[in-house]
Amino acid sequence: MLNYFLRYTRGEVLKQYRRMRHVRDNQSYFLYLIFDADTCVYVGETSNIFWRVVKHKDKCSSGSVIYLQEHTEKEEVLKLEKHYIRMLKPKFNSRYCQPDQLELFTIGKAVGER
Repeated sequence: MLNYFLRYTRGEVLKQYRRMRHVRDNQSYFLYLIFDADTCVYVGETSNIFWRVVKHKDKCSSGSVIYLQEHTEKEEVLKLEKHYIRMLKPKFNSRYCQPDQLELFTIGKAVGER
């Protein structure tokens, strides 16, 4: 399942993507999965992985493993985020995990999109 992800520690992400700390209009989007002790604790998406990892210090310790995928389409990343949250049920995600929650996507299109 994780074969298509790049694998990093928290420190490696901060070092590898340090150039993004001043970027405001990034045209790529990241899907990330944070694992602690071989258990997925959080799934998220962002256009600036450097700042998200900085802000996730409570979910992402120095021993955590972060799996990353970079994409050019935000809608694709949002669909993947939803898929992995439902599949892995990370303890820090409540988004998409509730059975009675309003679906954000229907038949490949965002709700409200025509």
